[in-house]
Formats: sequence, C-alpha cells, structure tokens
Amino acid sequence: MMLDNIVTAIEALPDVSAARRAALDALLRLGLPGPHEEQWKYTDLSVLQTLAAEDIAPNPDTHEFPADYADGLDALNAALAGGQQHRPIDGQVRLDTGRHGRYHLTVDGNAELRLEDAGDTRFATCFITLALAPGARLRLTRVLTASEAAHRITRIAISVAENARVDIVTIDLDARFARHDLAVALDAPGATAHLYGLYAPAGATHLDHHVRVDHRAAHCISRGYFRGLAFDRACAVFNGRIMVHPHAQKTDSELRIANLLLSRKAQINAKPELEIYADDVKCAHGATFGRLDPTALFYLRTRGVPEAAARALLTYSFANEIFQHIHPPELRSEITAKFLTRMDGGAGITELT
Repeated sequence: MMLDNIVTAIEALPDVSAARRAALDALLRLGLPGPHEEQWKYTDLSVLQTLAAEDIAPNPDTHEFPADYADGLDALNAALAGGQQHRPIDGQVRLDTGRHGRYHLTVDGNAELRLEDAGDTRFATCFITLALAPGARLRLTRVLTASEAAHRITRIAISVAENARVDIVTIDLDARFARHDLAVALDAPGATAHLYGLYAPAGATHLDHHVRVDHRAAHCISRGYFRGLAFDRACAVFNGRIMVHPHAQKTDSELRIANLLLSRKAQINAKPELEIYADDVKCAHGATFGRLDPTALFYLRTRGVPEAAARALLTYSFANEIFQHIHPPELRSEITAKFLTRMDGGAGITELT
C-alpha cells in the first residue's frame, strides 16, 4: 500500500523529528479520502498506491508542524514536506510545485507569485497558505505542465483582508493525475478576488479541480471564469462553490464554467454551487457543456481552412478566453504554444492577442 511505502521511506531518514512522526501517525489514523466522500466522488486516490515516496524534503528546525490536521492528505503533505516554511513575499517570486512543499506566505504590498510544475517526478504534494494584508495586491499564476507520468496533489488557501485584491490564473495541461484545491476567503469589507482557470487533460489523464470562495464580510466582490476541454480518453472534474455567509451583505459574486468535449470517449464532470445566507446580494452561477460548433466548422471549411486546422482554431479560440489573462506575455506565449502543439492542425496557428 502507498501509506506503507511512505511510512517506511520517511522512517528510514536520519534524525526523524517527533513532529514528523506525529504527522505520520495522523496520516495512518485519518487515512486518505475516497469516492464515498462527495468531494472525491470522481477521483480515486487508489491510483497513488503503487507510487513510491520520492524526493522527501528535509526537516530543518525552522520548519513548523501544526498541532492538528484537516485530513489525511494534510498530514501526508506535512510528513513529506518536512513541515511548513514561513516567508513574506514581495515583487516577483517563483516556486516549484513539482516537489513536496508546504508554505505559509504573507503579502503586505504588491506581489506576483508564479507556481510552476514542469517536472518529471512521479509524485509530489504542495500545500500553500497565503495571507493578504489590508490593501495588498497579489497576482498568482499556477501552471501545470508536468510529465505524462506525474501525479500531483496541490492545495492553495488564500485569506484576503480589507480592500485587498487577488487575481488568480490556473492552467492545468499535463500530468497523469492531478488534484488541485483552491480556497479563497474574503474576510473583510472591500476584499476582491478574480479567478480564471483552464483545465485541458489529454490522453488517458485525470485532472480534478475544486474551487471554493467564501464571502465572510460585506461589500466583497468575486469573479470566477473557468473553461474545460477534454481530449482523447481524458477525464476532467471541476467543482466550484460560492459560499455567502451571514452578514456578508452587498456581496457581488459570479461563477461561470464552460466545457468542450473534443472526443466521444472524453469525460467532464462539472458542478457549480451557490450557497447564500444573506438577503442583500447579487450572485450568479452556471455551467455549460458542448462540442465544437458544426456551423463554425463548416464556415471555416468553405473558406479553404483544412478540417484539422479549423478544429484547432476553434478549440484555441475557446481556450484563449483564459490564456489572455496570463501574465507576463512571455509566459502566455509559452503556454499557448504548448497547447497548440497537442492538436493536429495547431502548428500553423498564430497566437491571438
């Protein structure tokens, strides 16, 4: 079993701390979530059982372990990452999420955080908490373009203080298996969050994306726009929830999810949720599913565009609604080029700006 492999690998390390052993005990006690739980209905972690624990992080004295764990995955990450690192961020910062890591980051001014995973490690977990001070600004970009053998579990939890703003773009393209949880809490009046995301699994891959936005105070704004594409025999899962708590009056929130199935064997399970406990709010949510528009395909074909190129162009146009929010432009061009190469007929398409 995977848990046995992890326990054995960590216990073989020199000088295993008592806190790390406590994380292992919590992992064994809590276990891992399974398909019987609503949030894991479409994602089975048994796929991880054959993986060995690799690249286990050291356990420096400066890393901290929590007293309690939210679930078995929380304990698993702490045990593999060797505790949590604390650091403020300012300006432009990059982190590699293709290895085990656990971070608590604080933002007092303006910052840009880029989370990148283009690695070839088979298994990695990365858990990050972010705290934005009043008036702070954060631009967060997370990109997953790992190897076809990669298995990833990431969690990002962000608290947004008064008049602070976070802009988030998440791009999930490549990994054999990935689960990404993103939670944003708007904790004080004037807090704002804009979220954009694209998930586009291909081959026989499985990408699971869960987003939750909590409106905990009055006069907060959130926007969530996500697009999904599934190629070949791939499976995509998206769950988005907006929670408007009591006293969060004057909430302004919107969540939109659009999906394209590009193969008869591909699957997308998408579910938007809206839960409201305040009476003076403006909220909307919805999800759509479809295939490429045959009328648009016919129009392009009548103008001499080959069928493969026409399909690639329409697919790219759909995804570009999210790509256009990627900064800086160099990164946008890099991600766009990688996306286009996976499609027959995509090589001749020029990036839309």
